[in-house]
Amino acid sequence: SFKGIWAERGVSIMCDGWSSLTRQHIINFLVYCNRGTIFHKSIDASNIVSRTAEYYFGLLDKVVDEIGEQYVVQVVTDNELVLKAAGKMLMRKRKHLYWTACSAHCIDLMLKDIANKKSVAKVIEDGKTITNFIYNSGWVLDLMRKFTRDRELIRLAITRFVTNFIAIESIVRYKQQLRAMFNSDEWKNSRWGKAKTGQPYNVKKIILGKEFWQKATELCKVHEPLVRVLRLVDGDEKPTMGFIYEAIDRAKLAIK
Repeated sequence: SFKGIWAERGVSIMCDGWSSLTRQHIINFLVYCNRGTIFHKSIDASNIVSRTAEYYFGLLDKVVDEIGEQYVVQVVTDNELVLKAAGKMLMRKRKHLYWTACSAHCIDLMLKDIANKKSVAKVIEDGKTITNFIYNSGWVLDLMRKFTRDRELIRLAITRFVTNFIAIESIVRYKQQLRAMFNSDEWKNSRWGKAKTGQPYNVKKIILGKEFWQKATELCKVHEPLVRVLRLVDGDEKPTMGFIYEAIDRAKLAIK
């Protein structure tokens, strides 16, 4: 039922690879048009010893034939070097279509690089220490919810790297509530509050100190503009090609 639209506007083929916990490597192919996205097929590439550019080129080329070369405007993949090379090979063979890197994956890699910086890694590690301690104890979690009025520190995010930054953002948002919790009589009279070593003591030092909050606030100013762009390009409500370049420029200015 979509093919009439395909002929009028063309389609994008989206190639999305992922590995399961059992190391099974699956490659999904989807077809996008302005009416919506449909699933085309999956390839199980687990038994392929060497997934080279030529291997991916063969897959992409075959899918273009299956969909119909006359419909395809662009092919979108993530930014692995072999997929980038395969995309360029496809453009050389089929002159009228474009290979495009996935915007969401680009921004996720930016966030990964930021997270790998020593000073940032320390802030993220401290954030994980706080959330792990609070969420691993029912009593401490209940106390935290009492001070935050049942609001959570941990929220599901688009990707693993975004999750780390979103957790820091939540901790900064509830700074006053967390500090009030660790200064409360309930905390001080608990077995955790009386500890002089270990995780409860370390978390209290982080929360009641100044260094973590200064660095976490600075980090939020850097990652928030990128996360906004990521949410824009990862949404399904409207096509974002017309917005992405301006959105990235705005993010750069905000970070500066």
